[in-house]
Amino acid sequence: MLATVGADGWPYAVPVNHVLAGDVLYIHCAQEGHKLENLAHEERVSFCAVASARVLPEALSTLYESAIVFGRAALVTDPEEKLRGLELLAVRFCGAVTPKVEEAIATSGSRTTVVRIRIERIAGKAHR
Repeated sequence: MLATVGADGWPYAVPVNHVLAGDVLYIHCAQEGHKLENLAHEERVSFCAVASARVLPEALSTLYESAIVFGRAALVTDPEEKLRGLELLAVRFCGAVTPKVEEAIATSGSRTTVVRIRIERIAGKAHR
């Protein structure tokens, strides 16, 4: 979940697909929209990822692990870094850069925005 703040001061949180590469998160999105408008206003963002969540109804509880990232977002303008970000996302979600992935990047990559979030700090929380 990516959280941004708009020029009107309102927070906005939206689920996005992401991949971690060192101290950077990459996400992808359309070329316009609320998220990009907010990023144009304020580069500081928060990102939350939840892993292994399991509800325990009998205990009125949930087992989970989560991380919250604080960082600064920027649109990736370098074509090589953009391709790398898209390929990293493909590996995470498809397992590999397949011919189908290569075709998708070739046909729609120019219409895709890649955002880099440089991580400044991370906080974690878990109930195991």
